[in-house]
Amino acid sequence: MKNYKAVLFDLDGTLVDSVDDLAYGVNSVMDFFRKPRFTREEVARMIGKGVRVLLERACEARDFVAEPAFIDQVQTLYERIMTQRAPGKAQFYPGALEAVEQMRASGYRTVLVTNKSEAMTKDFLKKQNIEHLFDLVVTPNKDRRPKPSGDMLRSALYDLGCDCKECLMVGDSRNDALEAAACGMDVALVETGYNEGEPIDRWARKNGFDNVRKDVAAVWQWLKNNSPE
Repeated sequence: MKNYKAVLFDLDGTLVDSVDDLAYGVNSVMDFFRKPRFTREEVARMIGKGVRVLLERACEARDFVAEPAFIDQVQTLYERIMTQRAPGKAQFYPGALEAVEQMRASGYRTVLVTNKSEAMTKDFLKKQNIEHLFDLVVTPNKDRRPKPSGDMLRSALYDLGCDCKECLMVGDSRNDALEAAACGMDVALVETGYNEGEPIDRWARKNGFDNVRKDVAAVWQWLKNNSPE
């Protein structure tokens, strides 16, 4: 039986299907540079390790010379597009927000840990009116590398005042699993997301992660069944 105090969530692919919006942003950048667009499936395979890596992969696939200074400019353009013109097609997975709400009502602290930039994350949470669902929001910065470095969960643990064994990470990709492993934290993986083109259940079996659930709602059911009364 587990006695967790906090549950930490990834965002894209875990709580929300955001591929259409991400593809819009990437393809808008390609339009700006008059390069061919990507399909939705191609963008989904590039998602992982944060916005910068997504853009590096897109630029490399279109034969840009992806120098750091150029990627800085591309990222600035991309984030401006996403905060000002994104179509807002992101859809929460069925039962995901309700599960977060029920966890909070049951006494768990809830935290968002996402590789999305701080500006984009704040913009998304505000537009969706869900800022109140999270006690803490952790994004990358100059001192906190994106998942799977371990930096973001260590920062969250410090701010929460919790031990790693008192927390559960919920995510859809290898980056979430490896981030949790870097901190000695338990992880529940969900099948709703992207994982850079490889089914997460297959990747998990190969890499020693055995807690794979259909979605966040299923994680909540598992958590209720494995928590002390």
